[in-house]
Amino acid sequence: MQTNKKTGSEMNIISVVTNWYLPYWPLFLILLVLGLAIAWAYLKYFSVPTYETHATIMVKDEKKGVDESGVLEALQIYPTKNIVENEIEVIHSRKLMEKVIEQLHLYAPIYEDAGNKGKLTPTSAYTSSPITIISRNPDELKETGDSDVYFLVNYFANNNAGEFKELNKLKVKDVVIKNKTYPIDQWVTTPYGELKFVENQKQVDTPGGQMYFQLVKPKNMAPSIIAGLEVKPASKLSSTMDLTLRDEVPQRGEDILNKLLLVYNRLSIEEKKGTAANTLDFIENRLVKVEREMDSIEQKIQNFRTEKGVVDLSAQSRQYLDNVGNNDRKMADLSMQLASLNEMERFVNSKDNRADMLPSAIGITDPVLTDMMGKLYNAKVEYEKMMKSTGENNPFALATAKEIEQLRPLILDKLKSQRMNLQASKDDLASISGGYNSMLRTIPQKERELMTISREQATKKSIYNYLLEKREQSALASSSAISDSKIVDMANTSPEPVSPKKMLVYLATLVVTMGLGIGLVSAKEMLNKKILFRSEIEGLTVVPVIAEISANKENESLLKTGSKTSVVAEQFRHLRAALGLISRQRDMKIKRILITSSISSEGKTYISTNLSRSLALAGNKVVLVDLDIRKPKTSSIMGVVDKPGVAEFLEGDKKPEEIIGRTMDENLYIISAGNGQDNARELILGGKLKTLVAYLTEKFDYVILDASPIDPVSDSYIFSEFCDLTLFVMRHNRTPKIMVQMLDDNNKFKALKNPHIVFNGIRSRGIMKGMYGYSYGYGYENVYREKQRRRSKLQSV
Repeated sequence: MQTNKKTGSEMNIISVVTNWYLPYWPLFLILLVLGLAIAWAYLKYFSVPTYETHATIMVKDEKKGVDESGVLEALQIYPTKNIVENEIEVIHSRKLMEKVIEQLHLYAPIYEDAGNKGKLTPTSAYTSSPITIISRNPDELKETGDSDVYFLVNYFANNNAGEFKELNKLKVKDVVIKNKTYPIDQWVTTPYGELKFVENQKQVDTPGGQMYFQLVKPKNMAPSIIAGLEVKPASKLSSTMDLTLRDEVPQRGEDILNKLLLVYNRLSIEEKKGTAANTLDFIENRLVKVEREMDSIEQKIQNFRTEKGVVDLSAQSRQYLDNVGNNDRKMADLSMQLASLNEMERFVNSKDNRADMLPSAIGITDPVLTDMMGKLYNAKVEYEKMMKSTGENNPFALATAKEIEQLRPLILDKLKSQRMNLQASKDDLASISGGYNSMLRTIPQKERELMTISREQATKKSIYNYLLEKREQSALASSSAISDSKIVDMANTSPEPVSPKKMLVYLATLVVTMGLGIGLVSAKEMLNKKILFRSEIEGLTVVPVIAEISANKENESLLKTGSKTSVVAEQFRHLRAALGLISRQRDMKIKRILITSSISSEGKTYISTNLSRSLALAGNKVVLVDLDIRKPKTSSIMGVVDKPGVAEFLEGDKKPEEIIGRTMDENLYIISAGNGQDNARELILGGKLKTLVAYLTEKFDYVILDASPIDPVSDSYIFSEFCDLTLFVMRHNRTPKIMVQMLDDNNKFKALKNPHIVFNGIRSRGIMKGMYGYSYGYGYENVYREKQRRRSKLQSV
């Protein structure tokens, strides 16, 4: 960004901003007042206050705090081990939020029309509506979309003192929608599905305007509520989670969070009960089968005793029978363990990563295998949870799936090793039992047959008792299932709204209005295609700027006042001093000065007339020559437009001394343009102009030549050969930048002798006219102040 003032050292940023934008302080003030008014109106009539509701829940994380899964492991039921990060995703899941929406009937929000409570936007009627709308099947209700369904509520007449009045709330009679009346507390068929209108138990306010409702499916409502829900751990080492929900109705925010916590806990309990139920189903099936086998054996013993007449066995036979029975029971245990291993292998080889059916670990005493199976089950449970709330490409889901695939081969190897050990033990027991059987062959046939049947009965009885014990343990686990989380703090809402924050809104308004003001000022001045600053001239051309002339009223011209102390006199005194400095630098006397410009209306006539008067006031004998034969504005200003001048001289009708006229200043003379013909250019090229300039140079101290602009007329560069110095006039907010850019490459401009630029017509910047200008300010501000001081002094006198 360029500035309009230079000093010996670089200006700091504060000075730059002050000089650039301070002149426009009224604009900034207007924008600020307007912005603050808009912000106030927004806060008063359009913004809806948002409250923040907080709740706290503690999760039993296996990595943090106490692990309470030992009881379930003792019952040989795989416990669910939670991780805080995963539970955060579960609480954030759409599945839980949809259940909350269904249970709180949030799929049918009711609003009060705009204009209520001093707001120009609709407000929620969660605590002011006399009714609540319930859908029989929320997932299939017909959504209203952008349409608002207005309704009226009729009340029972309150004639009987207090009969229908409770807490100043009248009892609702029916609801009217589109001229159709629907009863209260009954399922009715509406254009939007099967609905029921019930009294709102949360009503604490009286509705202040017309009410309407909308219907949104829970799956479409859930994302908007989840967007305002934030769940995060209290700290890195804590298993406590903080839940925060933002809602415009404090009561609704508390209801949502409280219901969400209850739904989350209920989900955890249901998962535990499901695990215990699967184990009970397995045990019950085994018990039915074993009972059937025991009945068959008992019937066989009864038939054998009846047919064979066997009453008792010998002591030796009983001892063998006990030994063989013990071996058979051990073999039965081994068989059950092998069956459990088969169930485990089936569960491990399942490729769908689901944990629907849990294998029983009955009889398995290897803690390593039990722990590995528990980890696999927990991984499948976590993966299944994630699949319900996230996609397959979720990083946590991919990590869990990878963990499952890593556990499978380890468990299969362990199962294989366990099966080999159990099979070897079973083979050993079978060998021992064979030895006992050989001994039993020495016992009478009847007694041996009875012993065989009794041994089978004892084995089945042992298995039956074992299954009964495990069934009681599983039933105990199911009945004592508790949630893996504990609610630390129920939902509580902040007493003051957290949004919108008034100070933040006003601060943002201040920033926006200031930015808008800066943008408008920058766009006005930086996007202007006209020259505004002296620095722009110096950046576009190598031609030096010799002086800056501020814009003045016509009555302040030196021709009108002749004052030597006015602002105009001071500015042209600077220009006059600059001419003297150039004379000394070039070691030559500058007497002939050509004044021209690029286009019309840049003030070359103003510069030429006032410079001439300034030089004359300094005691110099000056002649001002109007060479703009086509538009002789200088002649018109000096009052000699009808007198013979340059044109007549060039035509040979007049001599030099005959065309020189006097003015009111004894040192200032004027030569008019004359009444030229259409062949003015040819006359100029004739060579007589050189004779005139030579004559004037000899007779006067200064010869000021006021020529026409170099574009589109080409006379000016022809005059340059008769001059010592060329003053090229540029006007503030008039001269195009493109014209300045072309100066260095313009052949006509290159033909000008010793060119210097006069920056003319500099005006005050900003809305309030004053001393903030576009120039560098070589003391003009002080002159302006002095002029104002003198005017005030004269007025006071």
